[in-house]
Amino acid sequence: MPLRGVNSYKFVNYCELDPQLGRALGQQLGRVDEGSMVISQRQATNPEARLGRRVPAPEVPDEQPPDIVLPAALRLLGIYAAVRIALFVADVLAAHIGFGRNLDGPLTGWDAQHYIQIAAHGYPVVSPTLNGHLTYSVSGFEPVFPLLIRLVAFVTHSSYVAAALFVSIWAGAIGTLLVWRLATALRGESVGFNAAVLFVIFPGMAIPWGMFYSESVGLALVAGCLLLMFYERWIWAGVVGAIATMTSPLALPLAVAALFPAIRSVLRRQLPGALITVFLVPTGFLAFAGWLAVRYHDPLYWYHLQNQAWGATVDWGKGLILLLPHFWTGGYVGKAWLEWIGIIVVVGAVIALWRARLPGFVNTYCASVFVLLFVSNQLGFKPRLLTWAFPALIAVTQVLRRRSWQTLALGFAVLLPIVLIAYTTIENTMIQP
Repeated sequence: MPLRGVNSYKFVNYCELDPQLGRALGQQLGRVDEGSMVISQRQATNPEARLGRRVPAPEVPDEQPPDIVLPAALRLLGIYAAVRIALFVADVLAAHIGFGRNLDGPLTGWDAQHYIQIAAHGYPVVSPTLNGHLTYSVSGFEPVFPLLIRLVAFVTHSSYVAAALFVSIWAGAIGTLLVWRLATALRGESVGFNAAVLFVIFPGMAIPWGMFYSESVGLALVAGCLLLMFYERWIWAGVVGAIATMTSPLALPLAVAALFPAIRSVLRRQLPGALITVFLVPTGFLAFAGWLAVRYHDPLYWYHLQNQAWGATVDWGKGLILLLPHFWTGGYVGKAWLEWIGIIVVVGAVIALWRARLPGFVNTYCASVFVLLFVSNQLGFKPRLLTWAFPALIAVTQVLRRRSWQTLALGFAVLLPIVLIAYTTIENTMIQP
C-alpha cells in the first residue's frame, strides 16, 4: 500500500484495523515496536484478535469521498447560517432595548469598538497616559482582525461596521468547516459533524459572532493549525499558528501543543520536525510586541500596558479562588456564579478528554488553555474565553450517548442568544465578556 501521508495517528488506526497489515506497514516505516504494541493492546482486550482474526475496529478517521463531504458541509453551513441569523435577531432586540434601535451599539459593544477604531485610524502615535501611568489604549489589541476589516472596507468601499460583519461571517464559516475537518480527522465523520455542531451552538460563540471580537478569526486559525499538526505539516502549522498569535495571545497554547509531538519524536530518536512549529507559533505575537516596543520606545510596552491599564498579571489563580465564595460578587474575571459554571464546564471537558483519549497534542492544547485562563487574574472561565478550548467538544461528542448529546445541544442552542442579549443589555451586571 502507498506510504505517503501515513502519519503517527493513522498508523495506529491501521494497526488496530488489521494486525497483519499493521506489522507489514511497521516494517516498511521502521516502526515495528510501535505497531506490535498497538496490536498487543488490541489483542489483550479482544478474544477474536487473540485468535488472529480480523475484528471490527473503531471508525477510522480518513478522507471522505466528495459525494459525502459536500452534503455534510452544506448541512453544517446551513446550521451555521441559522445560528448567525438567530444572533442577528438577538442583536436587533438588544439594539431596541438599550441602544435606541442603533444596531451598531450591540455589534460594537465592549472591546469590539477597539477593533473598529484600529481598522479606521490605526494605532496611536503616542500612547495615552493618566497620572504618569499607561491607560486604556487600542494598542493592547492585536492587528490581524482589524487589518482584515480595513482591507474589506477598502476593497468594497463599505463602512467599517459592515466590513467587520463580513469578516466575522466568513471567518466563522471557515472556522466551522475547519473544526469539522479536524474532528473528522481525529474521530471519524459522525463524531466530526456532531462536534462541529456543538462548536457552532456553544454559548460562548455568542460573543465573537454576535459582536466584533477577534475570536471569529482566531478560532479558525487555531483549528487550521491543529489540523495541519495532525497531518504533520509542521512548517505550515507554524505559519498559521503565528498568524493566530498575532490575532490573540490566547492562541499561544498552540506552541505548547506542538511541543508534545516534538518530545515524542526525540524519545523515539527521530527528527523532531514539530520543533519548527514550536518556534514559529509565538513569532506572530512576538512580532507585534516587538513592533509596539519600537513604536513606543519601551521594550516591555505590551506587558506594561496590560499591567498598568488593565491590571493584568499572573496571580496563579489567587483572584479567582478568592472570588468563588462570594457567589453574587463580581471581579474582573466576571461574576462568581458565572465562574462556578465555567469550572463545572472545565471539569466536564477534562473528564471527556481523559475518556476520549484524543491525540496528545490536542489534549496538551486544551490543558494549556485551561491553565492560562486560571493563572491570569484578568481572564477566568468566561464563556467567550472557553471557546479557545473548542477541541474538547470533540471529546465530549465522542463520549456522550446520542440522547445525552441531543440534550446538551438543545441546552447550548437555548443559551446561545440569551448570552448575547445578557452581555449587550445588562452590561455592568454581567461584567466584560
